[in-house]
Amino acid sequence: MIGLVGNAHAARAADDTARFLGQWKTTVSNNGQTVTIISVHDADGYKNYIQTPSGLTFAGSGAFSASNGIWMAAAAPPNNGGSYHFVNADTVICNNAVGQTVTWRRDSTSFAQGSVPHAQPDATALPPRPSGHNASAPAPGRQRRGLVAEPAPDEGGLEPGNNFALVIGIDDYAAPLPKLKTAVNDAKSFAGLLANKYGFQVTTLLNHDATRDKILDAITRFRKSLAENDSFLIYYAGHGSYDRATEKGYWLPVDADSDPLITSRDISADDLITEVRGLAARHVIIISDSCFSGDLSRDAGDFSPSDGNLAYIHRMERAPSRTLMASGSDEPVSDSGSQGHSVFAALLLQAMQSRSGGTFTADDLFVSIRKSVLARSGQSPQYTPLRGSIRPSASLDTGDFVFTTK
Repeated sequence: MIGLVGNAHAARAADDTARFLGQWKTTVSNNGQTVTIISVHDADGYKNYIQTPSGLTFAGSGAFSASNGIWMAAAAPPNNGGSYHFVNADTVICNNAVGQTVTWRRDSTSFAQGSVPHAQPDATALPPRPSGHNASAPAPGRQRRGLVAEPAPDEGGLEPGNNFALVIGIDDYAAPLPKLKTAVNDAKSFAGLLANKYGFQVTTLLNHDATRDKILDAITRFRKSLAENDSFLIYYAGHGSYDRATEKGYWLPVDADSDPLITSRDISADDLITEVRGLAARHVIIISDSCFSGDLSRDAGDFSPSDGNLAYIHRMERAPSRTLMASGSDEPVSDSGSQGHSVFAALLLQAMQSRSGGTFTADDLFVSIRKSVLARSGQSPQYTPLRGSIRPSASLDTGDFVFTTK
C-alpha cells in the first residue's frame, strides 16, 4: 500500500471495521460555509447524511471496511480509500487517497433514518475534506462532487466492466538473435483460453506483427477506449534482455536490434510503466514470459490468496491494481517445457484450464503454479505490484486482478 508498505506486516491482523460501527459527525468548511456531515455505520456499510437548516439530506451509502490503518469504501476516487488513526474510542482522524483530512467524532443526533429523503447513493464514506478547500457547499437535496461525490454517467457504478487482453508472441527473430520455439504457440493458446473460457476480448500480435511501434500503438488504442471499471491484461512471450550497467530490463520486439547496447527498438520497463500509468482501467496485469522480466517489479508484493473467500475476492475486485506476473526474476527463463509450451506457460495454461467455474484472483493463480515452476525449471517466478505504475492522484493500490470463468 502506498506510503504504508513498511508497516503493513506489523499490523496485518488489525481489522478495525467494527470500531467504526455507530454514528459519527464532522464539520467541514467549503467556501466560507460550514457543512455538517453525519455518517452511520452498521453491518451493511455506511450511510451519509448532510445536516441542513431544514433537516437531514441523504447523501449516499455503500460497503465499508477498515484494517491495518487503511479504510476502503464503495466509492469513486479519491474517496474510496485512505488511512485512519483512532485518537480514542470516540475520535478518529481520516485521510483519503490524496491526503485530505477530517476528524470524526461519535454522535448522538437523533433522527429517523427511514424518513430521510433518499437520493442516488454517492461514492463517499467518511469523506475527508480539509477546511477551506475550494468547493461549493452542497445545497439541500443535491450532491456535489468532492464533498459528496456524484458518479459520472459513464462510470457504470462499481460493478466490473469488460475484460480486454493484448497477447504478444514472437518466435521469428532475425539472426543473430536466436529464434524461439514455443512463444507463438504459448500466445495463441493463452489468447484462445482467455476468449473462450474467460470472456476476454483479445487482440493478438504475433511474429512480424509484434514490432515495437505496433505493440505501443495497440496499448495506446486501449488507453483511448478502456473504461474505468474495465480490466486489461497484457501477455508477452518472447526475448528479454537486461543491461546491468544501467539496471534496465527490456522486451525485444521482432524488430529489435541484435546489439544489446542498441535499445532504440526495444521496449523498456520504463516504457511499459509509462503506458500502464496512463490506462483508465481499474485493473491491469502484465504476464511476462521472457528473460529478466522481473525487472518490471518493485519490492516483493503483499498479496494473499483468497482461498475461495468471496468477500475477499469482491474487495480485491473493487479496489484498483497494477500488477506483474513474471516467469522469472533477474534471470534467463526456459523456452521449452512440455507439449510445445514453455514451462511457465504450460503450467499457467493448465491451471487456468482446470478451473471448473467461479471467480479467483491472480494471486490464487500464481500460488497454484509457483512451486511447480520452481521445481521443473529452477526459475523464480514473481507476482508483485508493478513498479511506479500508479499515478500519485489515483486511489491506493490495494486490489488484485480477478478472473471469472464464463
